[in-house]
Amino acid sequence: MIIPVHSPEKIIRADSISKVFVHQGVEIWPFKNVTLEIRRGEMLAIMGPSGSGKSSLLHILGGIEPPSSGDIWIEDCNVAKLTDRDRTLLRRRRIGFIFQSFNLVPTLNVSENVELPLILDGVTARDAASRAQASLHRVGLAERLRHLPSQLSGGEQQRVAIARALVINPALVLADEPTGNLDSARGRDITRLLREVAHESHQTVVVVTHDIRVASEADRLIVLLDGRVTYDGPPGTDAELVAALKQEVDR
Repeated sequence: MIIPVHSPEKIIRADSISKVFVHQGVEIWPFKNVTLEIRRGEMLAIMGPSGSGKSSLLHILGGIEPPSSGDIWIEDCNVAKLTDRDRTLLRRRRIGFIFQSFNLVPTLNVSENVELPLILDGVTARDAASRAQASLHRVGLAERLRHLPSQLSGGEQQRVAIARALVINPALVLADEPTGNLDSARGRDITRLLREVAHESHQTVVVVTHDIRVASEADRLIVLLDGRVTYDGPPGTDAELVAALKQEVDR
């Protein structure tokens, strides 16, 4: 299968997707019948209380696993119909992942960490190094190429993780609590950088977050509660967000 590299206006189209797990004979539904579209160049925040289905939905949006029912298209690929191998190729070439814990390899330097997804995909060492340097320059770390992760601050480590996600030139960037391990100042820096990725590079960014300050910087907010989308619209101000989330949880 050839993974398409032409991005349509709608990067993600999900049609009544549901996910079910069976634990000791009991069905657990993280979310049911979610329908949504996500546009190219959009920054989307997903919020909700613990157990609301945020991480499970992010896994489906990123092609980590298929939905139990329904269809989801990432660019022109229906993830529900792909084999495990083709989902792996889709993730490797079209989707960048950013995690709360950075997930950097401690024995590799900054450049080598960013090169890693390219090397795994068969890119030559010279080309991988050149692309890694360009990606690190983009996030403001061009002077840190030979440093180990342990020699960086938390904010710098997260910038390396962002550079690694961007080095493949993804259509879609998925971030799971990207500011969770950072102080408020570094969190604002990372949020600002993710906005630039979406608005200046026209790459779609989806952020799962508990941080209202992060959500308020997004173009659009989805609130999940008990596996259902209870709000889908502009994030509004911090005060409006707090009131809306409290209202949803108290229902």
